[in-house]
Amino acid sequence: MPNRKLPTLAAAAALAVCGTVLAAPEASAHDAIAEVYGCQYQGQFRCGYGGVTNSHTRVHACDTAGDGYGFRTQFLLRSGGGGYVDDANGSSSGCSAKVPGTAANPVSIFRACEKKPVFVCTDWLTA
Repeated sequence: MPNRKLPTLAAAAALAVCGTVLAAPEASAHDAIAEVYGCQYQGQFRCGYGGVTNSHTRVHACDTAGDGYGFRTQFLLRSGGGGYVDDANGSSSGCSAKVPGTAANPVSIFRACEKKPVFVCTDWLTA
C-alpha cells in the first residue's frame, strides 16, 4: 500500500522553507560591506571593514588590525552631502557607527579606508 502522507509532509516542509525565505527582513537586502586587506605580517590580513546597514541609513567602521593605524568609512548621501565614521577605539573590541541617512536622503555610496599616512581605500561602492 502506498504511503500518501509522504507527499503531504514534503509539501508542508517546502511551504515552511519558502515562508521563511519570504519573511526575511527587508533591511538585510540593503546591507553592504567593504574590506581593506594588506595589514600586518606580509600584508595578508584584514585591516578592517566598513559598511552601510538599516536601509541605507547607518554607516559603520571597524578596525580589526592592531597595527597603530585607524580605520574610517567615508560616505555620500543622495543629496550630495557626505562625511565619515572613524572606529573610535582602534582595534579593541567594538566598532563605531552613526546614522546620517534617512529614508528620503539615504547613503548612496561609501568606501572603507585604513588611515595610513596615505589612506588605503576600497573603490567607492553602491550602498
